[in-house]
Amino acid sequence: MNISNFNQNQKDSITFEGEAVRLSNEFRSKPARTFLNQYGIRVDTPVKQGFDIETCDFLTMANYLADSRIYKSESQIMLLHRIMSVRFPDEYTKNKSKIENRYNLEMELVESQSKNDVSWFGEVGFQNKIRLDGILTDNSNKLIENKDKTIKIIRK
Repeated sequence: MNISNFNQNQKDSITFEGEAVRLSNEFRSKPARTFLNQYGIRVDTPVKQGFDIETCDFLTMANYLADSRIYKSESQIMLLHRIMSVRFPDEYTKNKSKIENRYNLEMELVESQSKNDVSWFGEVGFQNKIRLDGILTDNSNKLIENKDKTIKIIRK
């Protein structure tokens, strides 16, 4: 199943859709660049190899998750699991035990609640919404969605 391309115009908005766009952009390839920092010293940034989560295959995402040399945040890991469960439901069901064993309960919940909605993908970028099993829930933070779909986080 194909998911719709993420709307790049939403990347600056503080919504679930905007967070989905920002997270998906972290996986894309980036060219090498050179710039001068605040002290006038030249900084060279190498090429970053990446992939497009809307069009890549299942094996690319599974290999990315298995590569221990690449740092991945919990939000990035959970976004990839949600994308794989929607785009490749059969392969995800067959191979979820091989991908990563410590997320067994989370994979079951993602598989049962998966939906092709950009805001559902973007929920993983906000506090208390990263995992469906509630392991990373912090009771001192409260997430409020306003009428205009913007997100506000209140810390107690």
